[in-house]
Amino acid sequence: MSHGHKKEAVKMNVSTLAVLPAGASEVGVVYASVEGVNDNSYDECLAELTHKAHALGATALVGMQLVQSQFQWNQRTSLMATAIK
Repeated sequence: MSHGHKKEAVKMNVSTLAVLPAGASEVGVVYASVEGVNDNSYDECLAELTHKAHALGATALVGMQLVQSQFQWNQRTSLMATAIK
């Protein structure tokens, strides 16, 4: 149900870098997660993260964060990073 009020778009810029290289711009934060915590899970997750960043036009990933959870029923490897171009 609409009451005729339109929400104004808010532009938000979040950065993990104090200063970007000349000509660089952030294109977003990318996240990837795969099942498992083993020798291959990090590489699989990094490949997924890289693919998502490339699809956004990014040429670099900065501020990457790795989380590996080893709960009994939910073992996962996750990566998050800021994508820049």
